[in-house]
Amino acid sequence: MSVPRIGVIGGVGPAATILYYRLILDGAQERVGGRRRPEIVLYSLDHSRVDDYLEGMLLDQLAGYLIGAIGSLEAAGCDAAVIACNSMHLVYEEVAARTKIPMVNIVDAALDATVRRGFRAVGLLATTFVVKSRLYHRALESRGIRPAVPNNDEQDWIMEAILDDLQGPIVPPATVERLLANVVALEEQGAEAVMLACTDLSVAITEANSPLPVIDTARIHVDAVLDRVLTGQRGIGLSSVSQP
Repeated sequence: MSVPRIGVIGGVGPAATILYYRLILDGAQERVGGRRRPEIVLYSLDHSRVDDYLEGMLLDQLAGYLIGAIGSLEAAGCDAAVIACNSMHLVYEEVAARTKIPMVNIVDAALDATVRRGFRAVGLLATTFVVKSRLYHRALESRGIRPAVPNNDEQDWIMEAILDDLQGPIVPPATVERLLANVVALEEQGAEAVMLACTDLSVAITEANSPLPVIDTARIHVDAVLDRVLTGQRGIGLSSVSQP
């Protein structure tokens, strides 16, 4: 039996790109055992180009860039693709409508996991792009779940930490401590769980150190695509466009 081939759009945050690679391999091992593993094709984007598109809210250009990247993954024979970044899901619908291989929507998958766990108020830690766009606000509120976010000063610091401290081989302990202090502040706002709505945050905040239950969008995202390619399940957050 041939192994599935999964395409990963990465490069925006090295930490998340590396994490996705590891999660895909570990998740496959948990599901099928033995030595069988998916093949992984990585398309690494130009970080500065993506930042320019996001900072200028040039969403048409961002979508076009992603469509080209996913087209390359399709040409490489990938059975599914994941975009290893929450911020780039601002253009997910347009990208999914114009590509042919199945993709996983990280927002829908994370929302489904949140609803299953019964949380009614969730703290959001994310990039400033995601917070200002209200990408997760809209999704959560549509299901009656109240989102809470850090104050503006802390949000500015979180954005800098994501871009800098979280991308090194070791996250500074002081950065982890301050991130967890933000989780405590979200709990004080009534949050029952913290959603890591930036895939880089998984390298700093875990179930082991968080004062709140963790909704890890990176792990949820990978689980969804593995369910698709390894077991044939079509859960929430999966989309594909039929071949002409």
